[in-house]
Amino acid sequence: MSITNIVLAGVGGQGSVLATQVLARALANAGAQVVTSEVHGMSQRGGTVITTIRFGDDVWSSVIPVGEADYLVAFEELEAARHLEYLRPCGVAITSDQRIQPSTEALKRSPYPEDVQALAAGRCRELVEVPALAIAQELSNARLAGTVVLGALSLCLEIPEEAWLAASPNGYRRRRWRKNIEAFQRGLAWRRARERGVLAT
Repeated sequence: MSITNIVLAGVGGQGSVLATQVLARALANAGAQVVTSEVHGMSQRGGTVITTIRFGDDVWSSVIPVGEADYLVAFEELEAARHLEYLRPCGVAITSDQRIQPSTEALKRSPYPEDVQALAAGRCRELVEVPALAIAQELSNARLAGTVVLGALSLCLEIPEEAWLAASPNGYRRRRWRKNIEAFQRGLAWRRARERGVLAT
């Protein structure tokens, strides 16, 4: 198995750290050697949160240089735009189509791009915009949006579904985890429908 590099980016309060833990556990459950990063950036609510995951054979460092990520997983569109530079030209970006306005002037470093797809053109193989918030709201919990994005990502990775379903973090309540499983499956179903051409791209 070669080494696969994943960068995850979101804002504080979106649950991107939890998403990183779940993804790392799923990979470990599938037998991969996994190394994750510490959280970088301003992790307070509204600030950028970046984590990295590297998995495969003989993985010792969590550092992913710019231009070396196979996947960018973003939990809102501005963070996707900010971190496209991490992707290889053949990489894939998967982002929630949600837009979160920075909460303070200090965090308003970049304006929202009018067209994230246009910005990604020529910088990666594909950018997939997931209606994660809308799906999470259908499940009556907007905080599940990050798990919906993971479901969409899972179609890219050779991880058995049972490895994902057993990836509950330590101490996570069973009822809450059942809702996360439902959100994951909804994200996966959305991505499958998109790949079949059932949904507009």
